[in-house]
Amino acid sequence: MTTLFLEPLDVWLFRDGRPFTAGQQFRAASRFPPSPLAVQGALRAYHLLTHTRVPPWNAPAVAGAIGGPDDWGPLRMIGPLLARQLGDGTLEVLLPPPADAVARGDGLQRLPPPQEPPRWLRVPAPTRALFPLWELTEASSEKTSSRLWLRLVDFPAYSRRETVAGVSQDELWDEEVRIGIAQDSNRRTTREGLYYEARYVRLYPGVGLVVSFTGLDWPETEGVLALGGERRSARFLAVPEFALPTPPDPLPERFTLFFLTPAVFERGWLPADWSAFFEGSVELVAAALDRAEVIGGFDLARGAERPARHAVPAGSVYYFRAHGTVRLRRDGNLPWVTVSDWGREIGFGTVLIGGW
Repeated sequence: MTTLFLEPLDVWLFRDGRPFTAGQQFRAASRFPPSPLAVQGALRAYHLLTHTRVPPWNAPAVAGAIGGPDDWGPLRMIGPLLARQLGDGTLEVLLPPPADAVARGDGLQRLPPPQEPPRWLRVPAPTRALFPLWELTEASSEKTSSRLWLRLVDFPAYSRRETVAGVSQDELWDEEVRIGIAQDSNRRTTREGLYYEARYVRLYPGVGLVVSFTGLDWPETEGVLALGGERRSARFLAVPEFALPTPPDPLPERFTLFFLTPAVFERGWLPADWSAFFEGSVELVAAALDRAEVIGGFDLARGAERPARHAVPAGSVYYFRAHGTVRLRRDGNLPWVTVSDWGREIGFGTVLIGGW
């Protein structure tokens, strides 16, 4: 397996799933970290142009070498995950802000376990038993001016409801707004009235993305590739593979799924069937998640926008109760745990297993 650390050589722009055309939509927001869809495209394009002699305009030959726009060919990927290089050169992987966290100053603590609501509270639930997550011991939770990211090494302690130090988003990147006017490529002039605004991310030194993959030839240990909107450059460096915690087998009676990357489900925030991911009987008892993300982008092969898909955002946490012996249903082609109805091969729905 190849693991790369990607650092920007300039600002980065990763659009959300909304189409952006000057004159129709004047503001392009950047989402960061990007979805796996953006990174897999950069990796496959680099492999195609560097390690094959396939003409990019020959669609059947391209599909045979790296897969088509609707399949991923031989590529199997995990990430991208946010990471930063420490003073000793080691890589620290950061997990997205957990949706079930309460800020304790600069620290993070998980909300108390799901509790059955009192009889006077009647909450319509889409499942037979869905208990709320709430803080009963304090009138109000503390607020923080910046989102706090969770260190991978602190995940076990966080699962035990210990307070762990978070990493402020203000220490990782800043946003930068730039404006422009659409150009007429034939006349090489600006087009009147087609003003646009783009919001970029400028990462601080040592901060980048880490991604692991198989299925592509990658002998280089360092180099440059195009990544994100406007073909902005990224420097890649081969690093040792990072290890996610091994999931328990069988799963404990009470466990959580913590999503490191977005997941696309057929029923909005629920999959078509949980049995596609578990062997045995499980019951969803609580969930903490933010508003849905829109996954899309531009399809270079077809010259059109990709269909927009709604996804459960990274950082979401699902609480389960196992009835009897329950194991993860593992895909032999994927060396990591993914829970998503679409895009599992390229890292959608990558999860960590915790307890509650």
